[in-house]
Amino acid sequence: MNAKKWIAGALAAGMLLTTNLMITEAAEMTEKKEAVKVVQTAGRDKLGDFAPDFARYNDDILFGEVWSKNDVLSLHDRSIVTVSALVASGVIDSSLKYHIESAKKNGVTKDEMAEIITQLGFYAGWPKAWAAFNMAKEVYAAP
Repeated sequence: MNAKKWIAGALAAGMLLTTNLMITEAAEMTEKKEAVKVVQTAGRDKLGDFAPDFARYNDDILFGEVWSKNDVLSLHDRSIVTVSALVASGVIDSSLKYHIESAKKNGVTKDEMAEIITQLGFYAGWPKAWAAFNMAKEVYAAP
């Protein structure tokens, strides 16, 4: 076999292999993940007697529907969005702590949280980032 035919054959085999890998990767990327139902009772537990509609919206709509669409946006990513929105809005209370704890449970690492809050410091405000760091340090120090 001459060199030109060998090179042409090798290139064709390489292109076929690359095409098969790309098709396999594309199929894996488009596979729909199964959603995990998020169950929340905090609304009913804390406000059920006082504001039953609000409690139902919190538990059934926000968590039961929006957070449960984690086949589209993962719980990890939803946690990042939520923590970012709370910090940017200046909500540095127990709800932020709850969502940082949830982020940790949803796989957001300490290093990721530190990067998220650092980024927020520049866009949402330095004092908000300081407050969020104090809360995140407490959450990530716990086992």
